[in-house]
Amino acid sequence: MVAAAAALWWADWLKFVPGWLAFAWTVGAGIRKVWLRRHQLALGPEAEELRKQLTEFRALLEEVRSGYHRSDWFLHEGRREASRALRDAASRRDDPALKLALNRLATAWDQIFALAPPPRTKVRFLGGVEEVRQQRNAALQDARDIDKIHQMTELAQRAQLDVQSALSRLNELERKTHGRS
Repeated sequence: MVAAAAALWWADWLKFVPGWLAFAWTVGAGIRKVWLRRHQLALGPEAEELRKQLTEFRALLEEVRSGYHRSDWFLHEGRREASRALRDAASRRDDPALKLALNRLATAWDQIFALAPPPRTKVRFLGGVEEVRQQRNAALQDARDIDKIHQMTELAQRAQLDVQSALSRLNELERKTHGRS
């Protein structure tokens, strides 16, 4: 009787295998769908736009690192709005590492703009004490500007590392989501 029950068990399990395989296939597909959706949310709605924005920002940082820019360079509207655009892009992302890198870039850009030299007009008075006083003040201001430029280049160098980490994280998220290499 025990042998008959064992034989029936072997005969019955074969008819349940297709059902269990279908169940496992369905659960696997559902898990993959949830996994992909999570990575799509982390990547954000427009990955190519963010990549373009980061490469443009890297070019701006290279210009700052060169140190050869006048005060009117900082008056350009697109350059002033770069930190706001980065913060907006960070708010649309779900990945904590990417959000951190974008927020650090925006903060660094704000600090660079805080160190930017103010626009100056040169006024010369011919002869006298006023001209000598303005020359001394201009020399002091130039020394302060050089210190600020050094600080700006250091900030730009650190921000370029953040740009590189943000781009590498973006690439990693794209590879996980789209299989892009």
